[in-house]
Amino acid sequence: MAFLVFTTFLLTFFSVLAFAQPEEAEEIGTYYVYYNSLIPVYKTLYKIEPFFEYSKIVEYKWKRPVARLVEIREPKINEPSVVLIPGMDPNEINGEWTDYKRYFVDTWKRCLPEKYGLYVFIYTSLDVPLEESAEKLTQEVQRLASSGSGSSKFNFYAHSMGGLLLRYALQHEGFLKHVNKIVFAGTPHIGSPFANFVVMNKKLLKLRNDWNYLKAILITANLASVFIEAPNYRYLTYKREHPGIPEGVEFVNFAAVIRQSNELIVQNILKTEPFSSAAMVFLNSVSKIVFPEGEFTENDGMVPLISATAFGKSEIFEGFDHADFILSDIIVRKAIEFFYNEKEF
Repeated sequence: MAFLVFTTFLLTFFSVLAFAQPEEAEEIGTYYVYYNSLIPVYKTLYKIEPFFEYSKIVEYKWKRPVARLVEIREPKINEPSVVLIPGMDPNEINGEWTDYKRYFVDTWKRCLPEKYGLYVFIYTSLDVPLEESAEKLTQEVQRLASSGSGSSKFNFYAHSMGGLLLRYALQHEGFLKHVNKIVFAGTPHIGSPFANFVVMNKKLLKLRNDWNYLKAILITANLASVFIEAPNYRYLTYKREHPGIPEGVEFVNFAAVIRQSNELIVQNILKTEPFSSAAMVFLNSVSKIVFPEGEFTENDGMVPLISATAFGKSEIFEGFDHADFILSDIIVRKAIEFFYNEKEF
């Protein structure tokens, strides 16, 4: 339990950064922070029935990211470029270029040979319906394909909820014809029970014997920006149905399983980014208590293995976590190998 206590301390300590207020921006979105005296306790995009002690609610405004494809690197050869699709990003209330997106892009810039083009799809992940974001992705891909820059086909690397967004886009024929290959990286194809805990009425959770423990976990994870209560978590709930993957689409699922080995955990933290990895190991430890047996015990800290591997061909990365899909050179180089059938990476 010492590691659990230490990780909880880290998450709480870095919550100070999570609550740094955004610069003044156009009034588009609203989020709420619940305070107990001067101490922030919980944040959400809508008012809730609090399951914790609080003294006041403060309303803040935030600017939603504008949905668009951003060019990171122009292609130098007529081969499919890579399009990155991020997942849910709790910190976008503080600005669209979060650490999550920067880490994601930086890993690919480091690993992808310069001859290939690289783009990232920016969109509002928290409260704009995925159907709308998929329409915008379709328009942006068609626009880029017709620009004459490189190939008219693209390889897509979709992380987490980004994979669900991509599944909606795949329903559009105008998009489908521009798809070369896809990697679904840690995509919750059939959802995750962790999302159910976020969106469900907490009165129901109070009936559980471990409610006090769950309450502490929810508050700590929220403070550390592991999540913010937001409408789009409904897309991540377990067994929610999404559009299928059309026949003929070449794709692979990348899934990860955290192993409770001190050596593996330390190696992973040293090779990637410590606080994200610590948070995933922490949530994996929580899952062992909340789901002591059954189909959710094997997970990457956020997504159960059965969900990430629900459709088609899958490659499982033992000892890796959900954050590693954007942080690990090993995983990203595997994706590049799949996209281009090369082993020069």
